[in-house]
Amino acid sequence: GVSTHVGPYIDLSNVGSLLSGTGFKLPTIDVDDIQIGYPNMMVLMEHLNRMGEGNACANRKDRVGLGTFLGAACLYRELYPADENDATEGIVASAQVIYAIAWKEHESQQRPDERGSATRKVGDISVTQTKQAG
Repeated sequence: GVSTHVGPYIDLSNVGSLLSGTGFKLPTIDVDDIQIGYPNMMVLMEHLNRMGEGNACANRKDRVGLGTFLGAACLYRELYPADENDATEGIVASAQVIYAIAWKEHESQQRPDERGSATRKVGDISVTQTKQAG
C-alpha cells in the first residue's frame, strides 16, 4: 500500500501562532520556495532520508515495497521532469524554507504607542515628504 513518506507542508499562520503562543511578540514569517533538481527519485529519497525528513507518524509502515517505490518513481518522473521536453533528464523537487523571527518582551525595549494615538495619517506623511523633496 501507499502512505505518506515525508512530513506535510506547514501552514504559515501556524508558525506565527506558535511563536505568539509561547510569549514572543511581533512575529515575522518569510518563505522561500525553491526547486531542486535530482537525477531520479531514488537520489531524492536518499537526500530526504539523510535530512531527517522521514515520516514522523507513529502508525507508519516500516518500508515501502519495491514495486510501489518503482511505480512512484515512474509517476514522479512523468509529473515533475527537470526538462519538460525530455523526462529522461531527471526530476525536480520543491521545498519550502521558512524563516521566522520574533521578540521576547523586555523592559528595555521600546513600547508601541496606544492604538489610535497617531497625530498624522500615513498618507499625509508621504505627501509631506514629496512636497519637501520638490
